[in-house]
Amino acid sequence: MPNSVLLSVRGIMVDRLFATLTEYTEKNSGNVRKPKAGNEIAFTDYGFCHDGPAILTFSGWNSDHRGYSYVTSYLMQHYRVINMCFRSHGPNRDFKGDFSFEDHARDAISLLDSLGVTTFICLAASHGNWAAMSLAEMVGSKRMLALVILDHLSLEATPQFYGALKALQGKETWRKTTIAFFKSWLGGEVNDSIREQLLKTIGGFGYETWALSGKTVEAAYKTWGTPLKRLERLKDPPLVHHVYSQPKTEEYRNLHEEFRKTHSEWFTYVQARGQTHFPHIEDPEFVYKETLEVIDRAIKRQTA
Repeated sequence: MPNSVLLSVRGIMVDRLFATLTEYTEKNSGNVRKPKAGNEIAFTDYGFCHDGPAILTFSGWNSDHRGYSYVTSYLMQHYRVINMCFRSHGPNRDFKGDFSFEDHARDAISLLDSLGVTTFICLAASHGNWAAMSLAEMVGSKRMLALVILDHLSLEATPQFYGALKALQGKETWRKTTIAFFKSWLGGEVNDSIREQLLKTIGGFGYETWALSGKTVEAAYKTWGTPLKRLERLKDPPLVHHVYSQPKTEEYRNLHEEFRKTHSEWFTYVQARGQTHFPHIEDPEFVYKETLEVIDRAIKRQTA
């Protein structure tokens, strides 16, 4: 994303303001709070003055709130945006014990309650979506109005993927595995914002955190099969919109189209133009526009 963007959206000119806000949100280390649950939660809270539902964001594992700095710079002009980190993923990276995706969902409820947030929309990147789906199950569609999934691979886990998850759990193999991940993500022509995030914000995590990510993601796939199968099990689903970039195959699109036909009352999808699994970093303007459209639909659904 260039440092100067000129965009007219809903009557607001965003040019130098976008660059300034992005720089601020990317550098801000955020707040730390211990709600009733007693777990330390790192988060940022922008756009407090806005009415309407808040936007809650979940990062993927072993990354933090700064990945949302680009799209937050757009969204916070219209909505309150709360970017929440997993435990031990904020400025303090000290590992404080195992936790699950369900625990992260419960932490989110405690945080939202402490901040006085009633209704909200969730943006969930990659495996953060496992926690978002648990949150949807816990609070229902009257509180969580919509879920925007940001590129969560919706296929069955391959033996190679399971092998990588196991390698993350080994004291002798986790470091080599993480380096291989980073090199694959940084290979080729990588968007400048992607490169910046991978080089600056994913550091500071040791063996315990990487091992827990492998164990927890492995358990999620073995329990549910795929994210789409997990969505099907929601008793009271919110509006769900999947924004994905990869893979760009007809088979993958058909998988989503069949799911949309079966669940047309609440599921939609769109393919982004990006080359990575991080559309909110690679193309924040696109994710911003998609999110606004989903919020509009969610509010209409709520008041219908």
